[in-house]
Amino acid sequence: MQIDNFNGEQLANEPMSKHTSYGIGGPADLLAYPVDQQDLLVLLRAAKAKQLPVVVLGGGTNLLVRDGGLRGVVISLKRMQKIAVEREYRSIGGSFVVVSAEAGTLFSKLLSFTAEEGLTGLEFAAGIPGTVGGAICMNAGTAGGETGDVIESVTLLSPDGTLVSRNREEMGFGYRTASIPEGHLVLEARLALRRDDKEKVKAHIKELLDTRKQRQPWGSPNAGSVFKNPMEESAGKLIEAAGLKGKKVGGAQVSDKHANFIVNLGKATAADVIKLMEIVKQTVLDVHGVRLEPEIKIIGED
Repeated sequence: MQIDNFNGEQLANEPMSKHTSYGIGGPADLLAYPVDQQDLLVLLRAAKAKQLPVVVLGGGTNLLVRDGGLRGVVISLKRMQKIAVEREYRSIGGSFVVVSAEAGTLFSKLLSFTAEEGLTGLEFAAGIPGTVGGAICMNAGTAGGETGDVIESVTLLSPDGTLVSRNREEMGFGYRTASIPEGHLVLEARLALRRDDKEKVKAHIKELLDTRKQRQPWGSPNAGSVFKNPMEESAGKLIEAAGLKGKKVGGAQVSDKHANFIVNLGKATAADVIKLMEIVKQTVLDVHGVRLEPEIKIIGED
């Protein structure tokens, strides 16, 4: 399968294991990398004309693709990574700068850019993988803050190809969620950050990053936190207290470093991870009476 008049790269029958942080996933019928907004429109219109399903891939970091892979067109926006300072203004609390970032921008790249500009507010993102678009869709965050906290507005692409701008309130940010109309794609975000001492910002980022590396299975293939934290509870602590640290199914294992991470020991399949998730959910329900909800997104065919 190929899309005519498309300028970006197209990869047919591409294994998604090459494009997810888990290193797991069957083939996509077509993986395409639009180079700009016009290229993206060409791709979307072609998919619609051919009645092909469309999946937008962020950084592949909060995602588990099933072993049968993905039908239709998978779109990666990683060629769309422009970052720019748009304007500066003074308000209560100091001097603020609005930074725009395209959806395909790596969150780590945006954080480095804002740190070099001496901007504070995004430090919580230290160590969070993935792209700006993905971070918006799931309101990525930590105990130190969430993406929605610093959003001024988001530009969406509607199914008919028109641009839609929504401010932070209209985005309906919640715990690991955002209100994005069906069929709309995140194109760009504007973040309002406060000016601060550059070295102070960098030191804070390093401190947070060092802490994450100590507490999480850094270097082992994983997709981040597997389950959402229940109200007033830590999913990791509940899983650990249920005696599940180190539990294995095939090549998947509940991390012995942080129980809310499931790592790929090398040859794990999506079926291994899903079965292990089910065991964890049922065990935590039996032991604690708490029903865990997945934070990672599971897509594709068995």
